[in-house]
Amino acid sequence: MVVVLACLGLLALSCPVQAQQPGTSYEQPGSKYYVWGQVRNPGAFSFIASPDLLELLSASGGPTNDANLKQVLLIRAVSKKRTRIDLQAMLSTGQVIRLSPGDVVIVPSSAWYHMRDALSILATAAGFVTLYFTVMTWAGR
Repeated sequence: MVVVLACLGLLALSCPVQAQQPGTSYEQPGSKYYVWGQVRNPGAFSFIASPDLLELLSASGGPTNDANLKQVLLIRAVSKKRTRIDLQAMLSTGQVIRLSPGDVVIVPSSAWYHMRDALSILATAAGFVTLYFTVMTWAGR
Protein backbone atom coordinates (compact mmCIF):
# COMPACT_ATOMS: atom_id res chain seq x y z
CA MET A 1 0.00 0.00 0.00
CA VAL A 2 2.83 2.40 0.87
CA VAL A 3 4.54 1.63 -2.45
CA VAL A 4 1.33 2.43 -4.37
CA LEU A 5 0.91 5.76 -2.55
CA ALA A 6 4.56 6.64 -3.15
CA CYS A 7 4.18 5.87 -6.87
CA LEU A 8 1.03 7.98 -7.07
CA GLY A 9 2.84 10.82 -5.33
CA LEU A 10 5.75 10.64 -7.77
CA LEU A 11 3.32 10.50 -10.69
CA ALA A 12 1.51 13.61 -9.43
CA LEU A 13 4.81 15.47 -9.09
CA SER A 14 5.86 14.57 -12.62
CA CYS A 15 2.63 15.80 -14.26
CA PRO A 16 2.72 19.38 -15.57
CA VAL A 17 0.26 21.84 -14.07
CA GLN A 18 -1.99 23.37 -16.71
CA ALA A 19 -4.56 26.16 -16.67
CA GLN A 20 -8.03 24.69 -16.25
CA GLN A 21 -11.38 25.95 -17.38
CA PRO A 22 -13.71 27.11 -14.59
CA GLY A 23 -16.04 24.50 -13.21
CA THR A 24 -13.49 21.71 -13.08
CA SER A 25 -13.05 20.15 -9.68
CA TYR A 26 -9.28 20.69 -9.67
CA GLU A 27 -9.26 24.37 -10.65
CA GLN A 28 -6.58 26.41 -8.96
CA PRO A 29 -7.29 29.88 -7.65
CA GLY A 30 -5.93 32.71 -9.74
CA SER A 31 -6.79 35.52 -12.10
CA LYS A 32 -9.06 34.84 -15.07
CA TYR A 33 -8.22 35.34 -18.72
CA TYR A 34 -10.67 34.78 -21.59
CA VAL A 35 -10.25 33.35 -25.07
CA TRP A 36 -13.07 33.07 -27.62
CA GLY A 37 -13.50 32.24 -31.27
CA GLN A 38 -11.62 29.68 -33.34
CA VAL A 39 -9.82 27.81 -30.55
CA ARG A 40 -10.44 24.22 -29.53
CA ASN A 41 -11.78 25.02 -26.02
CA PRO A 42 -12.93 28.64 -25.72
CA GLY A 43 -13.72 30.00 -22.27
CA ALA A 44 -12.28 31.49 -19.11
CA PHE A 45 -8.96 30.21 -17.79
CA SER A 46 -7.34 30.78 -14.42
CA PHE A 47 -3.63 31.30 -14.00
CA ILE A 48 -1.74 31.98 -10.80
CA ALA A 49 0.94 33.98 -12.65
CA SER A 50 0.20 36.34 -15.52
CA PRO A 51 0.43 34.33 -18.79
CA ASP A 52 1.50 35.53 -22.18
CA LEU A 53 -0.71 35.29 -25.25
CA LEU A 54 0.74 31.96 -26.39
CA GLU A 55 0.26 30.37 -22.96
CA LEU A 56 -3.42 31.34 -22.98
CA LEU A 57 -3.93 30.03 -26.51
CA SER A 58 -2.16 26.81 -25.55
CA ALA A 59 -4.36 26.38 -22.47
CA SER A 60 -7.41 26.67 -24.74
CA GLY A 61 -6.17 23.81 -26.90
CA GLY A 62 -4.72 26.01 -29.60
CA PRO A 63 -6.30 27.52 -32.70
CA THR A 64 -8.52 25.48 -34.99
CA ASN A 65 -7.77 25.00 -38.69
CA ASP A 66 -10.35 27.73 -39.39
CA ALA A 67 -8.54 30.40 -37.34
CA ASN A 68 -7.30 33.65 -38.87
CA LEU A 69 -4.01 34.06 -37.02
CA LYS A 70 -3.25 37.37 -38.70
CA GLN A 71 -6.21 39.18 -37.09
CA VAL A 72 -6.24 38.03 -33.43
CA LEU A 73 -7.96 40.64 -31.27
CA LEU A 74 -6.71 41.48 -27.77
CA ILE A 75 -9.08 43.50 -25.57
CA ARG A 76 -7.40 44.86 -22.46
CA ALA A 77 -9.61 44.60 -19.38
CA VAL A 78 -8.51 47.82 -17.68
CA SER A 79 -8.19 50.26 -20.59
CA LYS A 80 -10.69 48.54 -22.95
CA LYS A 81 -8.07 49.12 -25.67
CA ARG A 82 -8.45 46.81 -28.69
CA THR A 83 -5.32 45.66 -30.46
CA ARG A 84 -5.09 43.52 -33.60
CA ILE A 85 -2.21 41.07 -33.50
CA ASP A 86 -0.64 39.19 -36.39
CA LEU A 87 0.22 36.03 -34.46
CA GLN A 88 2.29 34.62 -37.32
CA ALA A 89 4.48 37.74 -37.42
CA MET A 90 4.71 37.79 -33.64
CA LEU A 91 5.99 34.20 -33.62
CA SER A 92 8.60 34.93 -36.28
CA THR A 93 10.01 37.88 -34.31
CA GLY A 94 9.92 36.13 -30.94
CA GLN A 95 7.78 38.88 -29.43
CA VAL A 96 6.00 38.07 -26.16
CA ILE A 97 2.74 39.78 -25.21
CA ARG A 98 1.98 39.53 -21.50
CA LEU A 99 -1.66 39.50 -20.47
CA SER A 100 -3.32 41.22 -17.52
CA PRO A 101 -6.14 39.73 -15.45
CA GLY A 102 -9.47 39.97 -17.25
CA ASP A 103 -7.98 40.40 -20.73
CA VAL A 104 -9.96 38.89 -23.60
CA VAL A 105 -8.44 37.29 -26.70
CA ILE A 106 -10.65 36.66 -29.73
CA VAL A 107 -9.38 34.43 -32.55
CA PRO A 108 -11.53 35.19 -35.61
CA SER A 109 -12.53 32.85 -38.41
CA SER A 110 -10.63 32.83 -41.67
CA ALA A 111 -12.19 34.08 -44.90
CA TRP A 112 -12.15 30.50 -46.20
CA TYR A 113 -14.34 29.43 -43.25
CA HIS A 114 -17.06 31.91 -44.27
CA MET A 115 -16.67 31.08 -47.96
CA ARG A 116 -17.13 27.37 -47.18
CA ASP A 117 -20.38 28.14 -45.36
CA ALA A 118 -21.65 30.17 -48.30
CA LEU A 119 -20.68 27.45 -50.78
CA SER A 120 -22.46 24.86 -48.66
CA ILE A 121 -25.67 26.91 -48.76
CA LEU A 122 -25.35 27.39 -52.52
CA ALA A 123 -24.77 23.66 -53.06
CA THR A 124 -27.88 22.82 -51.04
CA ALA A 125 -29.95 25.34 -53.00
CA ALA A 126 -28.64 23.95 -56.30
CA GLY A 127 -29.63 20.46 -55.16
CA PHE A 128 -33.20 21.60 -54.47
CA VAL A 129 -33.42 23.36 -57.85
CA THR A 130 -32.17 20.21 -59.59
CA LEU A 131 -34.69 18.11 -57.68
CA TYR A 132 -37.50 20.51 -58.61
CA PHE A 133 -36.68 20.38 -62.33
CA THR A 134 -36.27 16.60 -62.21
CA VAL A 135 -39.70 16.18 -60.62
CA MET A 136 -41.28 18.66 -63.05
CA THR A 137 -39.72 16.87 -66.03
CA TRP A 138 -40.86 13.47 -64.73
CA ALA A 139 -44.40 14.74 -64.01
CA GLY A 140 -44.65 16.27 -67.50
CA ARG A 141 -44.13 12.94 -69.26
